[in-house]
Amino acid sequence: MSGARGEEEDEVLECPKLETTPESTEFSTTFVVREEDHTLGNVIRYALNQNPDVTFCGYSVPHPLESKMHIHIQTKGISASDALKKALRDVMKMCDHVKETFEESENDYYASGGTGH
Repeated sequence: MSGARGEEEDEVLECPKLETTPESTEFSTTFVVREEDHTLGNVIRYALNQNPDVTFCGYSVPHPLESKMHIHIQTKGISASDALKKALRDVMKMCDHVKETFEESENDYYASGGTGH
């Protein structure tokens, strides 16, 4: 079936926290992420919007009592799952940068005689 996700993408998505909805295709996919909420959803949406191959992305938390989030991605030129993987790598890089910057500043503070009180 043209446009449907292939078997190798299914292997990539074998994760208990992540699944796709039945109507998803290669370039238009709704991912269901379990046990996550707006905190991760907004960061992923931001990272996806930085990718020029993503034509649309959005997330929703269907109900506050359900511990899941939906991320819908539409792309051109790359699959939606590749776009999500790139966004997740970008988020990890951002977190690493924040951590390194914080640690450097903390070290500089204590090296200059800061007491931490």
